[in-house]
Amino acid sequence: MKFLTKTLGLVACFVCLYSYSQNENVDFDLNQSPLTSITSKLPKISKDSTKVEIKTHVEAMLEWMTQEHYKSNYAPILIYAEKGLSLAEKSANTNHIHDVRTVIGNTLIRIKDTVNAKKLFLKTLEQANKTNDSSLILKAKGNLANIYYYTEGYKGKTIKIYLESVEIAAQLKDTTKLFVLHHNLTRAFNETQQPERSAYHLKKTELYLNLLNNPPHYKASHIHNKGRMLLLLNKPKEAIKSFKETIAICDNTEFRDALIEGYTGYKEALEMQKDYKGVYDISKKLEVYEAEKDEGEAKSIIESVSTKLKVERFKDQIKSKELEKQLLIEQAERKNILLLLFLGIGVFLMLILAITYVAHKRRRILVKDLRIKNKQYLIAKKESEEFTKTKTKFFATVSHELRTPLYGVIGLSSILLEDNDLKKHEKDLKSLKFSANYLLALINDLLHINKIDNNSFTDETIVFNLEELTATIVSSFEYIRLQHQNTIEVHIEKNTPILLKGNSVRLSQILMNLIGNACKFTEKGSIDVNIEMLEQSDQTAKLQFTIKDTGPGIEQSKLKQVFNEFTQIESSSRTYQGTGLGLPIVKKLVEQAKGTISVNSKIGEGTVFYFHLDILVASDAEKQVISPILDCKQLEKKHILIVEDNRINQTVTKRILENSDVICDIAQNGEEAVALVKKYAFDLVLMDINMPVKNGIEATKEIRTFNKFIPIIALTAVEIEEQKHKIYDSGMNDIILKPYDVDQFKKTIIANLTPKHESELRKLA
Repeated sequence: MKFLTKTLGLVACFVCLYSYSQNENVDFDLNQSPLTSITSKLPKISKDSTKVEIKTHVEAMLEWMTQEHYKSNYAPILIYAEKGLSLAEKSANTNHIHDVRTVIGNTLIRIKDTVNAKKLFLKTLEQANKTNDSSLILKAKGNLANIYYYTEGYKGKTIKIYLESVEIAAQLKDTTKLFVLHHNLTRAFNETQQPERSAYHLKKTELYLNLLNNPPHYKASHIHNKGRMLLLLNKPKEAIKSFKETIAICDNTEFRDALIEGYTGYKEALEMQKDYKGVYDISKKLEVYEAEKDEGEAKSIIESVSTKLKVERFKDQIKSKELEKQLLIEQAERKNILLLLFLGIGVFLMLILAITYVAHKRRRILVKDLRIKNKQYLIAKKESEEFTKTKTKFFATVSHELRTPLYGVIGLSSILLEDNDLKKHEKDLKSLKFSANYLLALINDLLHINKIDNNSFTDETIVFNLEELTATIVSSFEYIRLQHQNTIEVHIEKNTPILLKGNSVRLSQILMNLIGNACKFTEKGSIDVNIEMLEQSDQTAKLQFTIKDTGPGIEQSKLKQVFNEFTQIESSSRTYQGTGLGLPIVKKLVEQAKGTISVNSKIGEGTVFYFHLDILVASDAEKQVISPILDCKQLEKKHILIVEDNRINQTVTKRILENSDVICDIAQNGEEAVALVKKYAFDLVLMDINMPVKNGIEATKEIRTFNKFIPIIALTAVEIEEQKHKIYDSGMNDIILKPYDVDQFKKTIIANLTPKHESELRKLA
């Protein structure tokens, strides 16, 4: 039955459309325009009308619109809508503007144009909020909520607006509005299956219903809501009483929709009680009422389509009129086109002449300004270069002045830690050494950033063993690994080449920063270092390095910041220290090696860093160059001269060597060193660079005039890059940067005591 009724409605719509398409002049005669017939019913106005006249017109228009709306005569309202709104705005009366929009919006709802109705109501709400008029805000919110209520998926938004409106209505003490709002909230919570919240608003509805003296249509709807709530609470017997009462109120009245709702609820309650005979009886009655409703809806659809067609036809008529008027204007103007054209050409030529003259004059001024700017640029460039040199010199000086005392602090703390008599101070000594190492890391990070930014980082290529390199790096984090109770696993895929040729120092710095970061932020977890080969050509291998930890992780919104200088990600436990330079250095070093780096992280799961590098694979000939493992016992009974002007550094270096049974002599400056080398046969010389009387460079050059074979190792607190060439050109064999790691310090000395390896293990820090 429903399907048949709706089908008939659609057929009627198409018939209506065809009828209008065949009768173009019906109701739209140019001399009898709908707009003309409308304005004839309202007070006359013109462009010169006063505000009082416009106000009178708007008030009459509102009364006329309301009457037409209740007559279901929607087309005239929509035809006059644009002009009506414009006049209401000119009247500068907010109530008029709101009332006109309300009538037009509700008319649009009647013809199923909810989109444009919503736009109108939103605009009304916006202006009501600006004027802070509670009454207007309440009306606007009510209109808007009604649209959302009948739009699928907007129940939550509807409830929110209703709740906001309840507060406003309570302030205004508007009993009718309070009843309607609580009634609508009860219905909305029933439909969203929230009977507990529905019960609250049901009580409120009953309160305001009594204050309004129980109007029948309000009471019927309220009792229906109660029945719906009882169904949700699985009380079909009590619900049936409510539905019967609703039916009794609405029977033989015009409240058809409420009657259908009552029968529908009654039917659902009987179904819950499994009273199928009752369900059958009610269904038969329900079909009759629903058929009447469907017939009415079909008629409403036809009326809506008819109204839209009338409005669109009228708009087309206006456009046609405007086009005719425009055509007449164009014909009138065409007569003057030639005259205007010649006049325009003349003006154009004059403009060209004027522009050419002005451009020539400006060009001369610009050339003059450009010469001045070029001079300023050259001066600025010179100043920039001088600043860069000054900055580099400053970093070198600061590096030397800070590393020299740090050498003493780190060295003495290392020596004291080995003293069994000081075991009770072991914790304090470790803290002292940690603080000194932390300061040293800060200095190194700042210098690395400076070198990378100035492109002064040397790209040295040597053959190295990937397994030994990673093992050495991982072992350097043994203390912090034990302190944080972590495990570190290194896995190198089988097909990955082990002997590589490249900048091992740069790769070490990248891995040390990433593994160090993982160790710092991970506690009682694991750190995995995976290396695999993605591609391989004849000489090059593309390697992927993955450093994965099970630390606290990083928020997705902050992942892009981790590579910014001096950036530290906030943590709930402020136990993590650092300068915020490690990851920026890593990124710059990877990019310098023409690689790529990325990061993934999840809060509570950990962080994964990936970077890719193209590295040369060592040839068979180059594989023979790899150094053997060095034994510290080779230092026993060796005679070494320490050339150092700083007494603390003398003591530290001497104590470290004497712990390995090395015989040490001290020279205060380069001049004493030359005299002692001439007098005694030393196995090796440790030469400081910056000393009074005679510096290390001058002393080495002099020693090489009479002894070309004794190994001489430079001890310097200045960055290696700054003086490397001067050091090697003077005749020194190797360089150790202060402050140094004790194990690496000893290995460098042993390597230079071994003839085959006197040029290896450089740049250890």
